[in-house]
Amino acid sequence: MTDDALRPRFALTAVETALSDTPVVVIQGARQVGKSTLVQMVTAGRDARVITLDDPLALDLAQDDPKAVIGQYPAGLLAIDEAQRAPELILPLKANVDASRRPGRFLLTGSADLLQVKGVGDSLAGRAETVEMMPFSQGELARRPTGEDFVTWLLAGAPGDGFPALEPETVIRGGFPEACARSSSRAGQWLSDYVARLAGHDARELRGGGYADQLSALLTYLATLGQTELVKAGLARHLGVAESTVDVYLRLAKTMRLVQEYKAWNRSPHRRLMHRPKVSLVDTGLSARLSNFTAAKAVTAGGKQYYGALVEQFVALELTKQRLWSVTPNTLYHFRDLDGLEADLMIETDDGRLIAIEVKTTTTPTRQHWRNLTVLHERFADRGITGVLLHAGDTTARLHDWLHILPITALWLHQFH
Repeated sequence: MTDDALRPRFALTAVETALSDTPVVVIQGARQVGKSTLVQMVTAGRDARVITLDDPLALDLAQDDPKAVIGQYPAGLLAIDEAQRAPELILPLKANVDASRRPGRFLLTGSADLLQVKGVGDSLAGRAETVEMMPFSQGELARRPTGEDFVTWLLAGAPGDGFPALEPETVIRGGFPEACARSSSRAGQWLSDYVARLAGHDARELRGGGYADQLSALLTYLATLGQTELVKAGLARHLGVAESTVDVYLRLAKTMRLVQEYKAWNRSPHRRLMHRPKVSLVDTGLSARLSNFTAAKAVTAGGKQYYGALVEQFVALELTKQRLWSVTPNTLYHFRDLDGLEADLMIETDDGRLIAIEVKTTTTPTRQHWRNLTVLHERFADRGITGVLLHAGDTTARLHDWLHILPITALWLHQFH
């Protein structure tokens, strides 16, 4: 077992909770985010059997006699790793579950959205719960004993200070377990190979031939943008294809869990779909590698702008990871109106509270950096917005009872009991 296999995975609680009352639990995430390790954690000490469809023999059996594979362990938990490789399993699984709704019967993992894989005959609606797994969070990398929960901590008043400044290497390292276990140069080589194999093999397996070059080009271009509004016409021009073709590539990247999307927030929920979402790759280490960006470039005149976009992506991804285990259910959006007023992130809790976040790479925040937050707070005075300026320095402050000036490292180094 590698050192990184010993790190906590805070998704464990979400999976175990789902297994306690749901017959089928699906762990979905990009390849190499740690799904198989999480399965080992879940099944340790349980009456369980684990099979992986990365094993050619197991895959042959699943394709030739899916009913027998599904029915082989009726009394315990049957875990099937990389289940998307055998979509033939889904209909027998549905029939098996309909015959016995006992919770915790099946645990599936997939490095693609099972509902989008060609040949899947049913959605398992009402029978399955999906847990979205991402690369390591910073709290997991720091081996926190409990999951970081920035939203809950913030709404409790953000007690504490003494947070260190952000190191560019933290952002550029990202969170893929295998990359984090290597030196910077070796991590870069691993990430390059990772993308090449995904585009050359997994994409073809999911959707047929002809996708390798186009998918690699799409991922590379998105990597250079950090976190950005999705303008399909611009993507189409850059890739030299029609917008309809861009849609195909984007759907494929989303199916493979390589792209994260954030819708635009609007006071009226039905109008949120009228605005462009923001998109990014699922990991800043992957973005930095595909952009050939290093920590040394973060302080150069030509690199500062890209580093700012990368840090915004980093913050959004960390908050997305924390949603899985946060005790305050919430949804992440971005905000921009027709007058140009914007916030990098807008968080809405399930009980209607709003948090507006601006992300800056400055180490010396000034009033100008939170100007948009002030305007937002005044515009939506009836919503009582909590504002947060996250910056790369170590300054902590609270102004006017609603505005927090916080280091980015507070995202995972805060303490909340």
